[in-house]
Amino acid sequence: MNPSRPICIVGTGYVGMASMIGLAELGWPVHGYDISPERVGRLQLGIPPYREPGIAEALRKHLDAGTMHFFDHLDAAARDAQIVVIAVGTPARDDGSADISALEAAFAELATVRFTTWPTIVIRSTVPPGTSDRLALFAKDWADVVFAPEFLREGSAVPDFLDPDRVVVGCETPSAAVGYVRLFEQLQRPVLFTTRCNAELIKCCSNAYLALKISFANEVANLCDAFDATADDVLRGIGYDQRIGAQFLRPGIGFGGPCFEKDVKSMAHVAREAGVGRELFAATLRVNDAQPKRIVDVLEAELGTLADTTIGVWGLAFKAGTDDIRDSLALRIVEDLGRRGARMLVYDPAVHVAPLPRDSRLVTSALEAATADALLVLTEWPEFALINPNLYAPSLARKIVVDGRNVLDPDRVASAGLTYRGVGRSLPAAFDRSLVASAV
Repeated sequence: MNPSRPICIVGTGYVGMASMIGLAELGWPVHGYDISPERVGRLQLGIPPYREPGIAEALRKHLDAGTMHFFDHLDAAARDAQIVVIAVGTPARDDGSADISALEAAFAELATVRFTTWPTIVIRSTVPPGTSDRLALFAKDWADVVFAPEFLREGSAVPDFLDPDRVVVGCETPSAAVGYVRLFEQLQRPVLFTTRCNAELIKCCSNAYLALKISFANEVANLCDAFDATADDVLRGIGYDQRIGAQFLRPGIGFGGPCFEKDVKSMAHVAREAGVGRELFAATLRVNDAQPKRIVDVLEAELGTLADTTIGVWGLAFKAGTDDIRDSLALRIVEDLGRRGARMLVYDPAVHVAPLPRDSRLVTSALEAATADALLVLTEWPEFALINPNLYAPSLARKIVVDGRNVLDPDRVASAGLTYRGVGRSLPAAFDRSLVASAV
């Protein structure tokens, strides 16, 4: 890998920007390309396309250092690159299949680039198995093709890039991927060389398994509600088992956002087309589809009816740490509330524009949103847990809080005279948790 040659990143969304900043942090010169001249213009001014801790500062640093440049013409961005990383979106179609048209368009445009050296094209977009092999055939006369999946989380994408659990590289021959792997040499992380198809399945099935764990946690939490048990304790006890692990065993409103749901849908579609079993994929989606409705049902049961009520909503982003509302389950819940006749006052510290039902609006503070009949928590922003319930209890007319993310302290909320409902957080009245604490 020639350190004087830039690495070209095609696509400046979450994965593309994290890749650019991560590679720049590792000392590599990077070129970013996007089809939107407006986005490129903002990036050249140091304005990031989304909210994430530290990204604006890192962008400005590398622009000032001259190691990062942005282009709206692919030939200018890519012609001197030895490695081109493609990180464009592959959203779900209505039938669940992945829409790879943006990826195909990127390859078609790369085929017209006047490369000054033989390039390696690295696909980081999530795609169905077999996609990279097909695109490798298309590019065989002008480039090597590698599939190297990303395992980045929104809200911490750059740290995840710089501290990966593993580097997975799918290629026809390891020699084709040596240059790409050397980019990460200083990280000293395990590298798995495998086929392109295997690497595609590693990515999709990793996301599908994490989504399965979330649906499992929600099924357990709903069962705990039925038996007045406490899902926090039950899932903690399960997660201590090292064979299982505690990560993603957190009940809530379900999984949303631009990755998990589309990837599970894609795998279910691929399995159906291949004529093999897809029961777990389908069940994961069914549980996730039902969970937002269950949250609204709980609120409606507490109020008696949602018609002509005002509901304060804390959170619209699909997760804390980001302003991303793509496929956010919070939005689906808000839509359901609107259909059932409720008006909403909505606050999210990162979201300033969002589609809301008629007579609902965004407000500028959490306490303003709580001037309502009831309060509904839909994103796990840590700042919500820090608000003293005594500050919003007087403004909640019906004294009801439904915590769809289990982010609030039930005891603090109840001590303010409010009715608290979490997800799987029913607690028998005779159980005094302070006695357990003192015994331990």
